[in-house]
Amino acid sequence: MKRTASLLRSAASGLVVMAVTGVLAPATSYAQLPSGSEKGAYAGASVGVYAETAEGRQGQAVAGSAIIGYRFNARWAIEGEFGRTGSLYCYEAFVSADQQARATYCHRDPIFNIGAVRRFTAGSLRPYVVFGFGAGVHVGAGVEVPFGRRFAISTGVDVNVLPDMLAARPKVALLVRF
Repeated sequence: MKRTASLLRSAASGLVVMAVTGVLAPATSYAQLPSGSEKGAYAGASVGVYAETAEGRQGQAVAGSAIIGYRFNARWAIEGEFGRTGSLYCYEAFVSADQQARATYCHRDPIFNIGAVRRFTAGSLRPYVVFGFGAGVHVGAGVEVPFGRRFAISTGVDVNVLPDMLAARPKVALLVRF
């Protein structure tokens, strides 16, 4: 229970920092953007720390993922993220009927999320939220910082929730528009 509370506090503090950054970001109206300037496909890669509590066990590990998405306009996109975590925790289990032979198994989680992304500004700092599904209900928030016409760095916190599982992942991603 302590671990779950710690995960929730970490995710909440990350979301608060990103929300404050988004509020303080210089606003650029969508009317200032050229028509279609944000429309199109994008891809990228992310790295972060994945922390999970499930079935009475908890652990954390480095995680990486590939990102592919499509922006319908400056505000809305759909995005898929696919990757894997390192070993979250290991445990021993009996592997023979007489319970004499034991083996060590290490738990690793896949990262699979599909969601709708809503950006709030089109300026130099673009706060966003994401809502979708993957390993349970997937929610997240972050800030995207574009540089150049094709590249952006995105920082955020993703949270996946099931009745017996809570996973949080602060991450940094590099995105490339096509």
